[in-house]
Amino acid sequence: MSRSRRVQSCRVFSVTRSLLVGIVVVLFQPISAIACELNHAEITEDKGIFRFQFTTIIDAPAEYVRQVLTDFTHIYRLSSSIIESEVLPSRQSDETKIRTKVLACASVFCREVERVDIVRILDSGDLQADIVPELSEFRSGQAIWKITAMDDRSKVVYEATLEPDFFIPPVVGISMISNSLKSEFITTFDR
Repeated sequence: MSRSRRVQSCRVFSVTRSLLVGIVVVLFQPISAIACELNHAEITEDKGIFRFQFTTIIDAPAEYVRQVLTDFTHIYRLSSSIIESEVLPSRQSDETKIRTKVLACASVFCREVERVDIVRILDSGDLQADIVPELSEFRSGQAIWKITAMDDRSKVVYEATLEPDFFIPPVVGISMISNSLKSEFITTFDR
């Protein structure tokens, strides 16, 4: 698929990648230094609520994966679909509030989508992101990043729910969203 055609077929839910892509952004290593293998990808939809589960093995240590994922100041580097990002003041020291504006597209449907997440590092070292509905174009949403060390590699399990608060045209079905996200997930982790 040509680059221009790929750009034209933006992903409807690339907004979920605002955190997902973070694992693979290689800030200090050559692009070819990290590779991944997608072991599992599942996306379902029920009554407007999307559920995502991705499992991958990344050729990078778990601590490095956590470091890149929590580089909130540079979240704009996470995806070419992120138009704006900023770290907002947070009430608690153990959480980070992040605002992103993402260009979400599928087929001919495109929309700028705003999202604010509260991100916490759990005692296990895993990450949890909760959408702040009153500051977002989502009714609800939560993501959990389970990062497991495997010597110099990492197993990453991403599980999320997302309930958009904007219209998605009926022609943009679950299969289009699923295929787009799977493709984007692989591309992102190969970065």
